[in-house]
Order: sequence, then structure tokens, then C-alpha cells
Amino acid sequence: MYREEWWVNAKAMRKQGMSYKDIGLALGMDWRTAKKLCESEEPPRPRERERSSKLDKFKPLIDTWLEMRPKMQASLITARLEGLGYDGSYTIVKDYVRERKREMANLAVMRFETVPGYQAQADFGKLKVQFLSGWAHVIFLVVMLGFSRLRRTTLVPDETRTSLIAGLTETFHATGGVTYEILLDNLKPVVVRPRSRDEEAVLAEEWLRFCAYYGVTTNPCWPRRAQTKGKVERLMGPVKSFLSSRTFLDREHLAAEVAAWDHAYNSRVHSTTGQAPYHRFELERPYLLPLPEEPFFYARMEMRRVSRDCFVSFEGNRYSVPAAYAGAEVKLRATPTEVHLLSREGAMICAHRRRERGLGAAVMVEEHYRGVPGAEQAFAHLERLQEMGLSPFQVEKRDLSVYEAVASGDQG
Repeated sequence: MYREEWWVNAKAMRKQGMSYKDIGLALGMDWRTAKKLCESEEPPRPRERERSSKLDKFKPLIDTWLEMRPKMQASLITARLEGLGYDGSYTIVKDYVRERKREMANLAVMRFETVPGYQAQADFGKLKVQFLSGWAHVIFLVVMLGFSRLRRTTLVPDETRTSLIAGLTETFHATGGVTYEILLDNLKPVVVRPRSRDEEAVLAEEWLRFCAYYGVTTNPCWPRRAQTKGKVERLMGPVKSFLSSRTFLDREHLAAEVAAWDHAYNSRVHSTTGQAPYHRFELERPYLLPLPEEPFFYARMEMRRVSRDCFVSFEGNRYSVPAAYAGAEVKLRATPTEVHLLSREGAMICAHRRRERGLGAAVMVEEHYRGVPGAEQAFAHLERLQEMGLSPFQVEKRDLSVYEAVASGDQG
């Protein structure tokens, strides 16, 4: 059964213009199989099959011996195992020892410097930051292109797969292209089962779809090996130092300051490359993979503060929120057709039909203002103005089943 990673790699190579024959040679398979993988819309499903071996209970011991003596021969290992009760064949031991030695050898030759357009490194960071209103935790995503050292820091609401996909998608479209590989930590949003000494990482299906859509491959790092992802890991200290040494007006001010700081960093000469990341990026740009016509679809999530008149702003429009949340921070989740407002804990508050970007619409739901002094009279006037076609607001009447459907989908 072919692994899901081969499906992603085959699609990535096809997007780069490689023939099915070349893809088959690169992946060690028949060209017909390579074609089948490229044309498949779904990643291959692993068979639910457990195979046991007489060697299984001895593998941890073999690993320990090889760590102490990497050149230890399979024949010697077999002799020692037989003294401990192993009654399997020599071939099983030889095959396992050869595979383990290959994996251990690969650890010693991990790539540090990359060619243009080959690799980007990404990681989340979290820090308590001071605003005028008080202290609050801030989560950010740092993405760095390996060759040029071009850096982009994005504020995100959480460390979920949605936020990771959103941050990377914004970076892809800001730089105008995609690197061949993304080097990540064993992040929960990416992996179902982390990479270990004995097993490759199992990647989440939604993440695989994201990678296949852009033609990019994923390389989860080895646990506790920060040097593998050193370029972006070394940035975490300066980012946290910058954020912790300042007081910000609000999140919008914080985002603007982070963008200005990125610009200053990308304009300075880098100590390793001897060139400014902006200048070096111009050399890297032609080697990036082209972007698809449309961004990858995901449910975008952002933090928003509700105004005193019970609105949150998004894409040049305003959407009402129940009066009980006035002044509070809420999560805004945007799908192609809906805008969902959720509490900080993730509970559904309300939903609106998503308006066109920059329309300037103010969308109100009368029930959101129940109990607010003067609301009843204000909506009576709005109703008259709406009948005359002169209302500055769009009063939205939604059946309760809409909220129930959204909430039930949220729980599933």
C-alpha cells in the first residue's frame, strides 16, 4: 500500500512539469502507478492490518546496541539474540538492522542550507503581551524561506490547523509563490501520529489536501531536534523579546508593529548570507512554485473585539453580536458563505450571511439588542427607513434553526 506522503510528492512533482515516467523513477514505482497517484483526488488509505514478527520484542534492544555501536554487524546481533531466546531467521534481523542503520545515517546528513525555492520553515510561538487594557496572551506564526531568510510573522488566534493553513496561505500569496517543502515541528495540527525513531509521521488528511493543492511536501522534524529547523527556531527568541519589551494600544497596533519589524529585518544585511533577505528573495522568487488561481479553502479564524454598539468589523463590513458581549473579545470564523461569531472558549454565539468585501454593510439582528434602552424604538424607525429604501443598516431576520444547524455542526 502506498503511503499518503507519496501521493503528495507525486502531485508536487507533476505540478513541476515532471512526466509520469520520471515521477515513477523518482519514487521507485511503475509509471502507471505514478499516474494513478497523480490523478487520484483522495490520498491512499492504509490497510487495517497488523503484522507481528518474532523480532518485535527484541527491537528496542537492537536499537540500544546500534546506538552504542553503529557499525555492529547483523550476524553478531543475531548470535546475541539467540542467546536470549530468539528463534527467528537471520534474514529478519539483517533487514531490520539495515533499515535502522539507514535511518541513523540520514540523521547525520540533514540539510541546513537550501537551494532557492526549496524550503520554508514554520513554527508557532506564544507569549504574554502588555496592552493598554492589560496583559493578554498572543499567539504568532513565524515563516521563513530557507534560501533568502525572508521572514513573515502573522498573529493567529490559536495553534489549530485552521490557523496554520491560514497563516501559510497568506504567506504564499504575499510572496507570490510556494516552496517545494515546508519544514515543521511535530505539530498537532499537522500530524495524527508524530514522527519517532521507529516510524514516520502520519499526517492529518486535511493537511495532506492543503499540501496537494499547492504542490508542496511536508517534512515533520525529529522530536527534540531544534537544530533541524534552526533558522526559524533561532528567531523565536528575538520575536518574544520584541513583543515583551513594548506596550501596544490594541491588537491592530500590535499587528502593524510586527509587520514593521518584519520589514526592518528583511531590509537588513543577514550575517550568514551577507545580503538583505529582500534582495536575496529576488533571486529566489523565480524558483518558487506558481500559485493556483484560487486560495485553498479553509475556515478562517480571527479574534475581534465587540464595539459598544454591538458590532464586529470584518472585511469592511460590520456584523451585530448579542448585547451581552459588548466590549468583549470573540472569535470570528469566516467560511465562503457565513460569518460565525464564537466565544473565546469556542461556543457558538451567532451567525450571519457573509457580505461582499468592502461593501460597507452594517448587518443587524433585532434580537441582539433585546433589553438595550431605546432599541425597540430604534428598530421601529429602521423598519420605516427600510421600507423607504433609506436605511443605513441591513436588518437580518434569521430563523432559529439556522443557529441550531451551525451549532450542531460545530459540535460534530
